[in-house]
Amino acid sequence: MKFKTFGTLLLVLGLVIFGVSQYYLNQTYRRQLEASYQRAFRELSVHIDSLEAELSKLQVANSVQQQFDSTANLLRLVYASQANLGQLPLNSLNLTRIENLLAKVQSAAVKLVQGSFQAEPPHLEEEFAALYQQVQFVNGELQTQLALGERRTSWVDWRRYVQTSISRVAVEPDERYPLMQALVMIEDGMDRFTDSDFASELERLRGPLPLGEPITEKEAVARAEAFMPQSDSPWKGSVTNRSEGELPTYTITLAAEAQSAVLIEVAKQGGHILWMSNPRIVGTSQLSHKDMATAAAAFLKQRGFPQVELVDTDLRLNRLMCSFAVVEAGVLIYPQQLKVQVAADNGGIVGFQGAAYHSFSRARELTPALTAEEAQAFLKPTAEVLDQRLAVILDSDFNEVLTYQFRVNHGSDQFLIYINAADGSEEKIIRVEPGDVSG
Repeated sequence: MKFKTFGTLLLVLGLVIFGVSQYYLNQTYRRQLEASYQRAFRELSVHIDSLEAELSKLQVANSVQQQFDSTANLLRLVYASQANLGQLPLNSLNLTRIENLLAKVQSAAVKLVQGSFQAEPPHLEEEFAALYQQVQFVNGELQTQLALGERRTSWVDWRRYVQTSISRVAVEPDERYPLMQALVMIEDGMDRFTDSDFASELERLRGPLPLGEPITEKEAVARAEAFMPQSDSPWKGSVTNRSEGELPTYTITLAAEAQSAVLIEVAKQGGHILWMSNPRIVGTSQLSHKDMATAAAAFLKQRGFPQVELVDTDLRLNRLMCSFAVVEAGVLIYPQQLKVQVAADNGGIVGFQGAAYHSFSRARELTPALTAEEAQAFLKPTAEVLDQRLAVILDSDFNEVLTYQFRVNHGSDQFLIYINAADGSEEKIIRVEPGDVSG
């Protein structure tokens, strides 16, 4: 009996010691996490303050050297501010205007640098003046709220310390989180600027919207069922959502016996299949990249798509995303892509993206003004050319440009260099792994 009592006391004592140690350990984790969030927010305020200062100097800078110095600082400060925002637990907040403002400053700085090498540099004074006003507003509000709220703020809820020690959690802004609430107030306050909205790259990349004759729900379901890979039992679809706006669509949910439900988005105008998603978990990897790429190409061919070429692959969670670019008259059309996702366990098609293919489907002039030899003369003499071909790419303003794509070796590195087929200018340079299909 005494032994049992002694054992019980030891067990209780052990639990008490364990509980106390966990309490202090958790407090340490919380303080460390809180300190990292506080540091990120203070760094954000410093970088935004410096961003305002650089934009103000750019208003009066007249020499190319001063403009270059300010532009370099702008890019550095934008990247640092974006990194600071990424370090804060802002999962539940919509800070689109602030994020887009930083992106717009970055875009304007890049245009200023690129324009300095042109015969007629672009006039960006008004654009930078508008950006300066917006950054000035954000900085003023940020500094005011920082001074008022830093001493009484907390980014970490002690009841969620376990989650926050592992990953960022969604914390709702309220009186317990004054700095988080301040960011929401600044975001709302930016509505006063009529040009504070910034078109995202996805919107710019989208191109013209797919067009065609309107189709009915019944026709949309039929097209979705016909698009699906073959199965032991037939796929049966039904419309589960309808969207309007710029690109009206039907969302079709398809089901088959012993199969995961699949979603397909169909454009109401023209009945184009925009995307398909099969959410099933792919637990194992049994197939090679080559086998999966072959299955993806066969899937597109069976559905009547034109000639395509594999330009990129990306393996994640035992799913290989294969990106194909259309080949037109021997020219690779990079903007007009089709993406097919293949399961690595059985080669089944579990994903498809076709919006870019339909959006960039148009007639093109594909006759180059320069010959391949003339274009190659614009390369650095020390670059060893491995192969070349014509390709259509998007320039920095997201306009299509006909180029010569040269794959070159330079030292131990390999690059794809795109030379404008009209005037010989270098449009883009991408470093790739030897043998990589990426473009």
